[in-house]
Amino acid sequence: MTKQFVYFRLTPMADKEYFMINSIVKLIRLLEVLVTRKGFDLAELTHRLGYPKTTVQRMLLTLKSQGYVRQNEINKQYSATIQLFQLGHRVLENNDLFTTAQPIIEGLSRQTGESVFVLVRNHLDVVVSAKATGSYSLRQDEQIGYRYKSYNSASGRTILANLSQSERRRLFRGHRMKPNTANSPTTYSQLKPRFEDIQRQGYAVEHEEYTLGTSCVAAPIFDHTGSVQASVTITGPTVRIKPKVSDLIPKVKKASDRISTRLGFENNL
Repeated sequence: MTKQFVYFRLTPMADKEYFMINSIVKLIRLLEVLVTRKGFDLAELTHRLGYPKTTVQRMLLTLKSQGYVRQNEINKQYSATIQLFQLGHRVLENNDLFTTAQPIIEGLSRQTGESVFVLVRNHLDVVVSAKATGSYSLRQDEQIGYRYKSYNSASGRTILANLSQSERRRLFRGHRMKPNTANSPTTYSQLKPRFEDIQRQGYAVEHEEYTLGTSCVAAPIFDHTGSVQASVTITGPTVRIKPKVSDLIPKVKKASDRISTRLGFENNL
């Protein structure tokens, strides 16, 4: 008797759906909500997540048993513990971008006196992954892990400008842009000429489009494949940054070039 074998070939999308574990996805969603505030009661978490109450309760008990969630004995609210931060810190310690960029941005901060950040893209957000706090008493100081919309800032637009046009269109397809200030762009068509300028110049400048009273100068970071991985950004009060933009541009570009080179990027232009 001849044995017959039947092979199934899954599409990339089918692969993702087939191997995803829904209970873990739900657990991640719960953690993403918990870290946004100091505390939530069970009813609010159930409402925000849209999961059955018993499901949320079991997930909370599981996380609590592993030390990732605690419950306030007085108001019975649940909150994330410092153990999540410790996990994130270990990720950063083992991340080539973080270990490479940190000493360089610290040097740039000492040189300029301003706060310097490294941001990575997450869909249409950018997330602070490294920072060096400036020496001025009036300064910008975002926490590691802080995220905001990429298109409202020089740091994010620097990354977006160095993606392919098809990738940018995919990201913005169906997305309703949310301006932060009256200076923020409101349509993708407004961003297109800015992307072209950033690609040509190799840097981006932004005045009060993300936050009133704040300006920044940013340049892209590339890896060994030539793909944009992040941006390095000098940020501070507009009254201090704007008059010295021409001095800050070559400094931030030099820092981004140094980080890119150490990540294996070779600029053949």
